[in-house]
Amino acid sequence: MLIGRDAEINLLNTYYLRPDNQVMIMYGLEGVGKTALAREFTKDMDQNLYFECKPLYEREQLYHWSNYVHKELGLKEYPDFEELFAAIDSGQSDGTKRVLIFDEFQYLLKYSTEFTMNLFKFLSQSENTYFVILISSSIEWVENSMVKKIGMDAKNITGFFKVKELGFSAFRDHFSKMRFDECVSGYAILGGIPKLWTYFDKNKGLKENIINNILDTNSPLLTYGEEAVKKELRETGVYNTILCALASGKNKLNDLYNHTLFSRAKISVYIKNLMELGFVTKEFSVDTEGRNNTQKGIYDICINYVDFTYKYLFPFKDELEYDSKAAFYDKHIKPNLKKYTAKFFPIVCREYLEVQNAHGNLPIRYSKLGRWIGKLGTIDFIAGDENGNTLLVLCNWEKPMIRFDDYEWLLFCAKQARIRADYCMLISAQGFDEKLKFASSSKKNIRLVTLDNM
Repeated sequence: MLIGRDAEINLLNTYYLRPDNQVMIMYGLEGVGKTALAREFTKDMDQNLYFECKPLYEREQLYHWSNYVHKELGLKEYPDFEELFAAIDSGQSDGTKRVLIFDEFQYLLKYSTEFTMNLFKFLSQSENTYFVILISSSIEWVENSMVKKIGMDAKNITGFFKVKELGFSAFRDHFSKMRFDECVSGYAILGGIPKLWTYFDKNKGLKENIINNILDTNSPLLTYGEEAVKKELRETGVYNTILCALASGKNKLNDLYNHTLFSRAKISVYIKNLMELGFVTKEFSVDTEGRNNTQKGIYDICINYVDFTYKYLFPFKDELEYDSKAAFYDKHIKPNLKKYTAKFFPIVCREYLEVQNAHGNLPIRYSKLGRWIGKLGTIDFIAGDENGNTLLVLCNWEKPMIRFDDYEWLLFCAKQARIRADYCMLISAQGFDEKLKFASSSKKNIRLVTLDNM
């Protein structure tokens, strides 16, 4: 069953209904659901063909395909691309647009450009119409190298579609038997990659899932994050060192230098590679007049499960050889889970804000939203509308409650950022102190939100 992809299905259908040929590049993280999305889109269509591309040389790839579709297309044992497309075209009978899916097509172009050259030649000459979906899990290659590899044929691509991770609401719907707080922590660990969700038992709680479905030495999840890095990169020792440092909170270039003793130039190169592959991001503060009080930019791992892997699994994996799974959980994960979840709670809050903003339920209808990263403190979100009104948002997961002192600190950060605090919203997983509750009841510009309201 496909989860939470109605908008994406509608987008594919829009392309399909266009009268002429369409060639779409569909790309995104491995496991995000690209293939499942394409299969769901074509499940009721008779006129479609799916080709899985493997890291093989051209002749061997075509040999595999000829075995796969020999009876349907009548291909000879060793076809070339021109013969493959001719056979596909001859199989068209009723004039219905056919969908052709080439999954992980970057493998075809690694050794040759014959595929795209013959594809676009075939589309230009055929009297039939096609919707071609070219799928890739190599984000960096699609965004930075693909067009150069294809050359002038790139002009024939009619659409790029990056399949993004699913939001928290989809995770919560999928794991409906989990408590809300468990869902937040589960999403902090697995992120929005549906493939990872399938390893969890929907009928079990978070602790049991972590122990049995992550910490088990036979579980694919135990090494999933590490293998994702290894698959894309050489010199994994250097990358693992940098990722461990980032996961431990070393988020600035100088911090990474002092921790690893790699040269700053070397760190910059490796960080750049991690960013291009989508493992790491560099976050900049939202621009305000208080520029002198902001940090220049911090690095962080942007795939939840990779972050979890390099914080809790990779550094201590050898302990699972002699510790029980439950003992490992109690030692490494349980004491830190609340703090770890706090890092990702703003993602949940952002989704809540977007829904409330769309329905006009906030004090302002914001047109821009960002995080302010100050030298002395951080504002989780600054939302601004077209009239210059601002809404400041503080998200709390880790503290027992948000206190009035935290509200005053939010106002102090606003002064550092040199922005007005027209409205303040404080979102807390564990409530508020009495002084803040009183202030909220007496001031119309303070709104308090608990998990029950989300």
